Amino acid sequence: MNLQYLADHTGNVTGVFIPIQEWEDIRKTLHLPEDPKGLHRQELLEAFDQVKQIREGKIPKPNLNVFLNEL
Repeated sequence: MNLQYLADHTGNVTGVFIPIQEWEDIRKTLHLPEDPKGLHRQELLEAFDQVKQIREGKIPKPNLNVFLNEL
């Protein structure tokens, strides 16, 4: 993989540049949406809905082990 690292004026690495073809290969392998604006959008909306339901007492709070196992 041909990565290029981006750094700020003090030399701290702040990002990584991945050539577009390599990114497309990664995106396809991980089944990511083509639209970068939609990336993880549905998952975030579901998470916000779960938080709302937890606060309203409609579903129980997950314990840490359950949370970590879902990652």
